[in-house]
This record gives sequence, C-alpha cells and structure tokens, in this order.
Amino acid sequence: MLELFNQTPLDTPRLEQLASMPEPRSRYIIAITPRSGSSYLSNMLAKTGRFGSPPEPLGEKAVARLIRQIPARTPDEYVKNIIQIKKSKNGVSGLKASWFQFRNFMDAMTDASYFDNFKFIYLTRQNLDEQAVSLYKATASSVFHTDKSHSEDALKKLANLDYDFAEIDYWQRHIVAQEQGWQQYFAEKNINALAITYEEIEQDILQVMRRIAVHVHVTPHAVMLPETTSAFRKISDNRNSEWAARFALEKSYEASLSICDSNITS
Repeated sequence: MLELFNQTPLDTPRLEQLASMPEPRSRYIIAITPRSGSSYLSNMLAKTGRFGSPPEPLGEKAVARLIRQIPARTPDEYVKNIIQIKKSKNGVSGLKASWFQFRNFMDAMTDASYFDNFKFIYLTRQNLDEQAVSLYKATASSVFHTDKSHSEDALKKLANLDYDFAEIDYWQRHIVAQEQGWQQYFAEKNINALAITYEEIEQDILQVMRRIAVHVHVTPHAVMLPETTSAFRKISDNRNSEWAARFALEKSYEASLSICDSNITS
C-alpha cells in the first residue's frame, strides 16, 4: 500500500488547503461486516446532510482509486484528508471499514492513534446464515450493489448460481473472523461502540440514524428521512432464505457428527 503514495503526483496547493481547514468536531467509523447493510446506511446518513458522506476508503483497491483525488504523502495524511473532504457543514465526518481493511490500513500508518478520537458504530447482522449466503452470491457473481449497472454475464451468473455448502461455510467463517477482530479491538482500546444490526435498519432506519446521531453528537430530532430514496436496495431472492435454512440444517448435522466422532475416540 505504501508504494501507492510514492507513485502518485502530489497536488501541493490542495494539500495545503486541506491542512488549513479546521478539524471536524465529531468523527466516527462504521465498523462493518460484509453484507450487513452498510452501503444503504451510509447512503442514507449522507442524504441527511448531518453525518458527512461516509465512504469506504481504507481497502487497498479503494486507496489505489482515491489517491488520484485525495492529495496525501502518507496513509496518515490520506485518512485525515478524506475525513476533511467528506465532512458536512455541521463539522461531522465519518467513514466505514471492514475489520481486515481497518487492520491492514493501521499497519501501514505511522501513528494509528489518530483513530483514538473516533466514535465507533458496530454494524452486524443477526442472521449469520443469510449473511453468509448473501456474501457467497455476491462474491461468486460480482453483483454486490444496486447503485450501478451490471453486465448481462454477471446477472446471468447470479441467476444460475447453485447452492454450495463449502463456499457458504467459508464466507461465514470470514464474517465471524471479522466480528472477532472488531470485538478484540474494542476490548483492547476500551471502546464503547454503538451496536446496531442489519435487522434494525430494515425495521426502522430513522430510529437507527437518530441513535447514531446521539452517539456522534448530532441533534437527533433534527435528523429526518431524506426526501429521495436510496439507490441501494436488497438483491436477495427466494434462494437466500431457502439456502440459509438448508445451510443451517447441514451445519447442525456436521456439528453433530463431529460430537459423535469425539465421543467415540474419547
């Protein structure tokens, strides 16, 4: 990642302009797991005009793309400048990141204590089976979001995708590893993260945004539903719930076999 900063031409006037801007009064990170509704949530927060425009800038592919627009000499400067650029008029700014993105980016920083002054919002999904199915379908087809058009080949691949226990199990383990990473980080840093779920967002997005408002020092009753709808919508179909139920049953059967084997050998 560090080589990206050495290879990109530097916009010095823009860099100086950003350095002269006042720091945001409130900064936050949405600590996500994949397929937990983070794109929809971030889009809705941005539409209110009170939470900044939280991007997902810390992954290596995102850095490679955004470094052309964000002047920065180091990863530390890069994340500070993104927070400056994305803040709203009330001085609030944030971003979202998965655990692996966050961990790898911190490893590239000189001083990761910059994040010590951020509020954290911990976004998970209660139904891990459906989350794993969703992640399997997205990674296998490259159809992740509805805010952009997809090729006919990608949509056809998604439509014709078959159930695969091993792949769904792999992605569920991936999700759990991210949850464990975040939880360990919060414990080590003594962070009191605001916990919200995909299911709560589905049920009442306004109440979720108002809870976030309290957490990041925004007047909650000033937060209203945006007049325009989000471009992010659910991609799931009947297969999601069917495959999740099938996966849960097969996972339970696999666990019971493991217990039986353990009893036999003990």
